[in-house]
Amino acid sequence: MCNVAAAPEVFLETYGKYVTEVLSPTQGEIKRIFDRWRDPSYWARYRKKSRMPAPSPIQRFHSRIKRPESVVDKILRKQELFLDGFLPISLRKMNDALGSRIVVYFLSNLPLIDHEIRRSGDFEVSSECPPVVYVMDGADIPLNNVKRQAKQSGYASVHYILRLRESALPIADRPWFELQVRTMVEDVWGEIEHILGYKPEKRTSFAVRKQFKILSTLLQSVDEHFNFLFEELSRYQEESAYRDNDFLNAENLPPVLADLGVGCSQREIDGMLKILASRRLVLVADLRRVATLPRIEMIKNTIRSEEGRDPKNFEIVATIATTSDMEEESRLADYVRSQLLFLRAWDGLKDDLKDRRKEA
Repeated sequence: MCNVAAAPEVFLETYGKYVTEVLSPTQGEIKRIFDRWRDPSYWARYRKKSRMPAPSPIQRFHSRIKRPESVVDKILRKQELFLDGFLPISLRKMNDALGSRIVVYFLSNLPLIDHEIRRSGDFEVSSECPPVVYVMDGADIPLNNVKRQAKQSGYASVHYILRLRESALPIADRPWFELQVRTMVEDVWGEIEHILGYKPEKRTSFAVRKQFKILSTLLQSVDEHFNFLFEELSRYQEESAYRDNDFLNAENLPPVLADLGVGCSQREIDGMLKILASRRLVLVADLRRVATLPRIEMIKNTIRSEEGRDPKNFEIVATIATTSDMEEESRLADYVRSQLLFLRAWDGLKDDLKDRRKEA
């Protein structure tokens, strides 16, 4: 039995203070790191060739702080791990009181995230609880440097226990936290499993266990097929040669833009194609006709002058599209300035709406 010298009620007051002083500030610091990781330009250095798009592997990021009743329940269920019971030291031993999740698009993105976790300098990886990939027997997960552990339910995810290397908190106070990394397909499976409350060790009927196994096998196959399509697209992009009368598509847009001195990420391609098509720029020749080097430099210099930063690739392409009918450079510069003013106002409105939701 664990030491319950402190009553759960007193312990919950301690946990509330721990959340306020330690977990919430750390959650904010983690969010800022992953917001930076979600920026398409962050992954530009991982391009295989200069004419290929940046990978942009992260589809979304989520974090949560464990609810108080869940903390108490875990201490009671796993007394062998929390011998101090409801004392503050148990909080420092609980490495999933703060949990985060990265959802990537494809299986091929997993090694990219793994490499960045280990090499970016943002995180320390726990040596006591090394990374684990939970996976079905026979499933093909491209992580050879991570320990594998079979899950009967079919759940698949990579789990890391991490700590921030840089923080406003002293290193002795920085909490370890759990990071789960999974594909979009795996995330669907994890959410469904959670909602249904399915656990193979809970004596679930044979028929239900068999059905879950069939579904998890099908979803694993879907994940592998999507990954195959992604790798095929990457191969076509790498080998792509284009002509002026070719239609713009996901395969040739990256090299066309690269030859114009403009990059892109994989995540931006669809939006770029849509905004170009909305201005009837559908052929390679259409884009090359309006995306002259002087025009691109004008756009870049105007954004640098007004914003004090380098322009984003999507901003350049969107401005090229929306100004395709303009001939006078002075009008172009004025248009870019007005667009920047509009975007500032829009960002301010979004921030205001967020603040109102928090107050409601």
